Amino acid sequence: MTGVLGYGTALYLTNAAAALQKVLGLTNVNRPNLTVETVDTTTHDSPDAVREFIAGLADPGELSATIHYEPGSATDDLILEHLASREKRPFNIVTIGAAGATENNEGVIILTSYEPDDAPIDGVRTATVTGKVSGAITQEATA
Repeated sequence: MTGVLGYGTALYLTNAAAALQKVLGLTNVNRPNLTVETVDTTTHDSPDAVREFIAGLADPGELSATIHYEPGSATDDLILEHLASREKRPFNIVTIGAAGATENNEGVIILTSYEPDDAPIDGVRTATVTGKVSGAITQEATA
């Protein structure tokens, strides 16, 4: 296996008009990770006095992205408006696979944080945007 570069990955958030808009200046983004809780079902009759479990609810995780921060830019306005709305809105992460094939990772997100850097004197400004995914994420190859 040779691996795949992440170059070309894109993040789209939904604006107030319900249209997906590309987040410009993206430097990195994680695809949220699904985790499954466990529920203890141990009883006095459990074999060999060993705890037993069943699968509980799944948590779709959080999305976190780092962008080049430009105050007042279209991306800055998009993120601030979405965060202030406190709404669940669709998102899409487009990832690049083998031979340039793309894949959509779509879901619904509530933005929870937008943190610009400390304005370094000699460096590129960055900001981190974070959100909680609500519900399942669908993953499918694009045509």
